[in-house]
Amino acid sequence: MHVAEKKKGKFQHSSFLAGGATTAAGRLVAHDGVLKAIWPYSGHYHPTEENFMEFISFLEEHHVDLTNVKMCSRR
Repeated sequence: MHVAEKKKGKFQHSSFLAGGATTAAGRLVAHDGVLKAIWPYSGHYHPTEENFMEFISFLEEHHVDLTNVKMCSRR
């Protein structure tokens, strides 16, 4: 999993893979290392509902507590 702050004109999430294929893409909000919100918004990758659900499964498999995480499946 790759995460970075977007810097318009300098760094985008698609920069990690030079625009190549990925399983999921989107945005997240975290405070002090705690995940607060996630949503599948990406103008480059156009993630599907299935991509988002795969990402949710990935987080659960890695024991990320999603109890209080706001999730928006639609842009």
